Amino acid sequence: MAEYGEPLTEREIELLQLVATGITNRQIAYQLSISVNTVKVHLRNIYTKLGAESRTEAAMIAIREGWIAIAEASAEEDAAAGSVKAAASEPIKELVEEQVKPMPPLPWAYRLALIGVALAVILVTLVSAPPGRASLSNNGINEGLPLNGSGDPSVTENTLVDRDSSWRELAQMPTRRAHFAIASVDGRIFAIAGQVSTGVTAKTEIYDPKNDIWSRGLDKSLPVMYVAAAVVDSDIYVPGGCDANGIPTDVVEVYRTTEQTWQTVSPLPEARCASAVTTIGEHVYVFGGWNGHRYVSTVYAYDPLSDTWEERTPMAVNRGFAAAAQLEGVAFVVGGYDGEHELKTCAQYLPNQDTWVDCAPLSISRGGLGLVSLGGSLFVVGGGGWSSYLGFNERYQPSTDAWDTIETPLVAEWRGPGVVASGTSIYAIGGWSGDLLSVNQVYEPLSFRIFIPVSQ
Repeated sequence: MAEYGEPLTEREIELLQLVATGITNRQIAYQLSISVNTVKVHLRNIYTKLGAESRTEAAMIAIREGWIAIAEASAEEDAAAGSVKAAASEPIKELVEEQVKPMPPLPWAYRLALIGVALAVILVTLVSAPPGRASLSNNGINEGLPLNGSGDPSVTENTLVDRDSSWRELAQMPTRRAHFAIASVDGRIFAIAGQVSTGVTAKTEIYDPKNDIWSRGLDKSLPVMYVAAAVVDSDIYVPGGCDANGIPTDVVEVYRTTEQTWQTVSPLPEARCASAVTTIGEHVYVFGGWNGHRYVSTVYAYDPLSDTWEERTPMAVNRGFAAAAQLEGVAFVVGGYDGEHELKTCAQYLPNQDTWVDCAPLSISRGGLGLVSLGGSLFVVGGGGWSSYLGFNERYQPSTDAWDTIETPLVAEWRGPGVVASGTSIYAIGGWSGDLLSVNQVYEPLSFRIFIPVSQ
């Protein structure tokens, strides 16, 4: 556990020196005689302490701080450095300026070292990281939608839950899936549709937290992924979603939980998937998403009484894979993905005024995250892996308009989990972290156990 600004331990500096050489986590684990999981824990702490989001950024900070020794360059090397200045120094300069306030210019030996570190890390990333975009021709997925990678299927290497964690593992979901709709009604948790190993599913599974057991519900009529849900009374609304080829739909289905039936209601004004969805009062709100061609900023509000949709003031940013939650009559829309990068964006939608107000951004960029409100606070779980590294979850305090960090049971990436509050607990179920997951983790935030730095 760590927090921003805390000094690195000797072990963390040693590991960071190896990271700068561009070798993989497995190679680092072998050289240090530790497990890959321990390497990931150290990396999480390093990123948190340095405020870095990638290996490259962390390595560059280490070089600036003198933790990585660089041999002095000869006259010939200085001359050679001039030939690569135009091609390489500007990108490095931009990254360094973003990370650190203006400082004296670096010697050419250090600049060359930075370039070498960046190239080494990029090479490793290209070999091992999941793809960030896809095209219909090579994957059968609509171009523009980010993909889950086909990385190491070993989930246990990404699991960080231990005996001292505030997270606990419960009965796993029967179906491994990600990017599905999740909702809590009358003390039961409903997992609906989503991405599975064979494409998309319409399956509904119901979790009973009291007895820690899963059962089957009535399957949704239309199988979809990249979908979310909102609850009005005891009804679960599931608007839009994408098919197995990433083509969005305008179909809106509602699960009448008291009657155990699915019903189709008025369609969305435009086909949409990867939207953020929440309830404010008796209305369902759909924010942004993917329309089959691009990410959008449009906002739709649905009135169940009149079975009609109304367009509202759009967001300031086009984005999908964001998350939304209602807190004190206001909708918070957080994070997301704009087609190139994950986002830190946080914005509040005030339904009575139909206006938007900015809120403090997340500590790190997150797409495919989950967001819930509980006990007067907001909790972000998961996200990361497309263009950022997941090292912790976050909690938002409205009174201070600030985010603080809380621990995460998985690191590196955890996209598309189903995150929902039930009672006094937060449940994070399924998702993607190197492979489709069936995990079921519960967090007890009202015990006020927070992410406290400790010496290692």
